[in-house]
Amino acid sequence: MFRAEECKRSLIGLARDLRGVAYAFNTKTSYMMLYDWLYPNYFQILLRGIEIWYHEPALTTPILKLMCELAQNRSQRLQFDVSSPNGVLLFREISKLLVAYGSRVLSLTNIPKEQQYSMKLKGLSICFNMLKAALCGNYVNFGVIRLYGDRALDDSLEIFVKTLMSIQQSEVLVYPKLSQSYYALLECLASDHMGFISNLEPQVFLYILSTISDGLSAFDTMVSTGCCSILDNIVTFLFKKLTKKNKTGTLTGTPQVNGTADGESLVRILEMRPEILQQMLSAVLNIIMFEDCRNQWSMSRPLLALILLNEEYFGKLRTSIISNQSVDKQPAMERCFTNLMEGIECSLLSKNRDKFTQNLSVFRRDVNDSLKSETKSTTIIPTSQSNGSIDMM
Repeated sequence: MFRAEECKRSLIGLARDLRGVAYAFNTKTSYMMLYDWLYPNYFQILLRGIEIWYHEPALTTPILKLMCELAQNRSQRLQFDVSSPNGVLLFREISKLLVAYGSRVLSLTNIPKEQQYSMKLKGLSICFNMLKAALCGNYVNFGVIRLYGDRALDDSLEIFVKTLMSIQQSEVLVYPKLSQSYYALLECLASDHMGFISNLEPQVFLYILSTISDGLSAFDTMVSTGCCSILDNIVTFLFKKLTKKNKTGTLTGTPQVNGTADGESLVRILEMRPEILQQMLSAVLNIIMFEDCRNQWSMSRPLLALILLNEEYFGKLRTSIISNQSVDKQPAMERCFTNLMEGIECSLLSKNRDKFTQNLSVFRRDVNDSLKSETKSTTIIPTSQSNGSIDMM
């Protein structure tokens, strides 16, 4: 009976109607009336529909959007009581749906290029929004979930990684809804779940870094600002780990994730491939100096950590930029770089960050004034290095 067309049409209508109702319920009382009615029977029906009709976007899209709406903690409507298990129960249902849909979508092969978005990428973008809403909703204690051996969070993050790696990197920025949902989820993970990101497989981590590099220069300001925040969290995490390692010699005293010291995998990758962060530094500095930088404050946050992690390379970069100017412009450019690092300490404390942000504002203004009469093209990466750009990731 579940496979009948009439049942499918009824399920589509049900999902659309319930989404409208859920959107209108912005108080805890009204939302809990709907939740108590849905759990557990209707959640099972929605899950069963995804399992059977996963290849039908006409049905999967309304169901996924309904679950995404239910995961939204709009107006603090999902503030459960201390003794209530509803937050964990809701997240479990979300996790089940994510795993059911994601694992089945991965089995869809040979999808025509013109149907990639409708058949696969649209659904995944909704899943990314759903997971982001659940992770950032502040109604689930994920530490308690892991403490009691619940696999809901791990399963959700694993299916996210699997589906992400099935998406071509060139497609991430092509579709605005996909890019916005992906970078918003990544920003949430980098903010609250760096332990997960720091222990990803090398190819996954490099894929994510490469998408961040692409997103830094995106036309969508929301995307580029999000990428700055993601990169800032990553390099700040790395700076703290390396500082601690230099003091103790090992990453002792850090939490264990899957038997590995939290952050050890990330540190090892970037110690073996220092050119990755060097190219990030070049990219951010290039945007600030020579492009129409619409989010200068956001760009300044990861830039300080990148400079502190790559002091020697930054010195070479500075020399290269100055030497690429005309002779009469070189002293002015050298003063710009001197003033940029004036009063900056080797730390990421808020006071030091704010000082650097102020210096960077003056630096960009002075550089623009200096380059106004410059006629020759200036590039931040020396010609010998231009072929080995971020694409090498």
